[in-house]
Amino acid sequence: MTTVPPLEPASRSGVFGPSPSDSLRETLDDEELDLSSVSMLELRAQLEHERDTARAAGRLAEFETVRNAAPNARDDELLDDPPVGEHHLGRLGGWRATWGTRALVAAVLGTALLVGLGVFAQSTHEQRQRWLHPLPELEATIDPGSPREMTIEDGKMRLGLAREAPSVNLIHLPDRDITLARGYAKAQFKVEVRDGKTVKLVVLTGAIRETLTHPDAVPLLD
Repeated sequence: MTTVPPLEPASRSGVFGPSPSDSLRETLDDEELDLSSVSMLELRAQLEHERDTARAAGRLAEFETVRNAAPNARDDELLDDPPVGEHHLGRLGGWRATWGTRALVAAVLGTALLVGLGVFAQSTHEQRQRWLHPLPELEATIDPGSPREMTIEDGKMRLGLAREAPSVNLIHLPDRDITLARGYAKAQFKVEVRDGKTVKLVVLTGAIRETLTHPDAVPLLD
């Protein structure tokens, strides 16, 4: 029968240190250690004996902590009271740490986007004004209160309509009225009136709407 060696006494400081069985177990691949005379059964028995002794002394938790700790030459450099950090947050800690940078980048991008939208809106408005008013000097000579209607009795001509003043927005033909189609600001078309009757109506740009004013009038627009 194999004799189990007695439990080593605690150190003078009262703290359990690594037991011989721990040293053997932790350094099984140490070339200087001769395990030929020690079996795993003996190591296990020694470990159980030390655990029972620690349990009886009320130091089981301390025993397990010391036993599971791998000895290291720099253990005395460990802090007893480590500072509070965000290491436990993992990737969330990095996300929180870069919040200020992300807010600054978002503010810069948002400002640039707003400025770009403002420039685009202003440019679009100016282009629309140039398109609706290609001859501002000529329009300046027209009285703002002048009529915006035109009447054609006979002839062949090219006409234009525009929604904004002072352009003409209504043309009276002998058998119909011509106005801009909904959603359009300008339009140009060719018209031919012969013997008090419209015989030709061709749209060139934009879209127009014809309103028949004579019972014998025939629609000329698709």
